[in-house]
Amino acid sequence: MRGKILLWALLATLLLTGQSWCQMAEFEKIGAGDDASEPVLVMGTSTEPQGLLPSVKRVQFRTETGWSSWIYLKGVRLTTDPVAVSPQPGVVDILTGGNDNDLWQIRLTGHGSWSDWIRIYGPPPYNKKLGGVHFRKYELAAVSTGSSGGDYHLFTWGPTNHCLYKRCWGSGGRVACERTLDWIPMEGEIGSRPAAVLHRDEIHLFALDSSGGLIWNRADLPATGSRDAPSWEGWSPLRSGFVSPPAAATDGEAIHVFALMDGGGLGHLSFDPETGDLRSETISLRMDSSPAVVIDGERIDLFGVRGDELIHVLYDGEAWLRGENLRGFISGQPTAVSDGRGQIWVFARGQGGWLWGIHYAPG
Repeated sequence: MRGKILLWALLATLLLTGQSWCQMAEFEKIGAGDDASEPVLVMGTSTEPQGLLPSVKRVQFRTETGWSSWIYLKGVRLTTDPVAVSPQPGVVDILTGGNDNDLWQIRLTGHGSWSDWIRIYGPPPYNKKLGGVHFRKYELAAVSTGSSGGDYHLFTWGPTNHCLYKRCWGSGGRVACERTLDWIPMEGEIGSRPAAVLHRDEIHLFALDSSGGLIWNRADLPATGSRDAPSWEGWSPLRSGFVSPPAAATDGEAIHVFALMDGGGLGHLSFDPETGDLRSETISLRMDSSPAVVIDGERIDLFGVRGDELIHVLYDGEAWLRGENLRGFISGQPTAVSDGRGQIWVFARGQGGWLWGIHYAPG
């Protein structure tokens, strides 16, 4: 009897402290539903001392339109909005500031298999020199050329109102950065978090200036593995009248840029950087956050936060369809990405400071 009591006490201690070799996802059911999915087994495999095992929780049943339940991942409390990229089909990397303002990565592969949280860069040296910097460090934009030996080009809005650049690379299933090298400041000032997109072997950057004008910069994509820094052409004005950081994606022919408009609505610019052709429209849609966008052919999926819930709007190639409320408990600017296999993932900083996510899988 005494042995059983000691065994139960030991098990209770492990459950309370979370110390285990593996963790089962915990589901919290909010509202009615008949989803009978099994919990996801999350294994921690990293031997890095900065690795943190995530705990995955489900908080809402899936919608009737193909979207999954919301999940959130414990382990790192986010201090900035996340950014997601897909370096190869079936792989999604999420980068964010978290905990002690370090830069963290977590990787999603296949159907719900998560890596550890990995700390890939500490507080930037420029922050150590300038105490009291505003909390925009690691408000990132990112593009990737592949997770196995490919490059990750990272951008953030620095404390001196310059866009800062850092080149990292894929290594052993994680993002690796040279920790002894500081971020490189780009010439010219910006006034918002940047957006980045790869288009025709070029990196294109978009941001707002100090007066709400949309500005644009570009550079040839450096050869993979060369460690060379891009040679930027310089910031050029595109259009004025915006009040939020932009989001950008390409359909292969043009780059589409979205940002909240001064006076209401969402501005949409279709931009061909080769010809300079620029077309614009205003979408009658209220968002409280900067948008996020995914483009697949003629289909455009657009996301934003209203209150603390995620709004989804779809362009089907002919017209913008009525918006859909995907709920959640999130804040700030979401990030959206296609995994290259037909699934769309949307992530945001959510309730509790955790990473929240939802995905769409046709069929």
